[in-house]
Amino acid sequence: MNASTRGATHLADCHLCPFHCGALRSVAGGVCRVGAVSYVASEMMHWGEEEPLRPAHAIFFSGCTARCTFCVAARFAFRPTYGVPVRAEMLAQRIVQRQAEGARSVCFIGGDPAPHIPLIVETLALLGERRTVPAVFNSNFYLTDEALDLLDGWIDIYLPDLKFGPASGPQSCGEALGGMPDYWRVVTHCIDRVTRQGSRVIVRHLLMPGHFDCCTAPALAWLAERPALEVSLLTQYLPPASLRGAPANPLRAEEIERARALAARLGLRLVK
Repeated sequence: MNASTRGATHLADCHLCPFHCGALRSVAGGVCRVGAVSYVASEMMHWGEEEPLRPAHAIFFSGCTARCTFCVAARFAFRPTYGVPVRAEMLAQRIVQRQAEGARSVCFIGGDPAPHIPLIVETLALLGERRTVPAVFNSNFYLTDEALDLLDGWIDIYLPDLKFGPASGPQSCGEALGGMPDYWRVVTHCIDRVTRQGSRVIVRHLLMPGHFDCCTAPALAWLAERPALEVSLLTQYLPPASLRGAPANPLRAEEIERARALAARLGLRLVK
């Protein structure tokens, strides 16, 4: 069974993320509420990604497996039918077009791209040698081994988030702010796995006000133990209109400097 066929089974019995919604996805879309048809909220030549990737052909899928209380993309992350329904042939055609316009990478983003892995793999298989730029999987990395099995061999660069620290339980940042139980174990396992595969991995860590001790310090320390990883510190946190437990203040300059100083002491390989 090829990757495209194996991926299609998750449209009826989904186990791409740790919620393991199974057959519920084909009925009501499961936790992410993404059904059998993928929707793209927008696609563009994007200059906001890390330097090795830009200009990136960014494909923003609707729907997400997380429920981050501070999500700046909530209008489509939490609305899985926002935008335009797409098929593999349509997506492949646009990727070829953007390559011709100068894209240095094709980045599958969201929301989160995890529910759309079957379409992503089908699209990359359809493109074959027509694709001349690296394929980038930009995800919250709240994934299963089944999801990573499908992506293996198709993705050139992984761009995982490591937003939250290692505390566990309902009051942990990963669950309380991100809606992802057992966050640290799941995400660090997935990062370790793709690193062992020899893939290029650029880990993003979002700096959040008041979360240095619980999230930033342990996350950077963990990353420092893995010298093969590249690290991108994100500083664009914005307090959401409806806080729902999210930090209420904008990120301060001294918090950014504190994180950068720690990254320098730890010898992290930072990319911008």
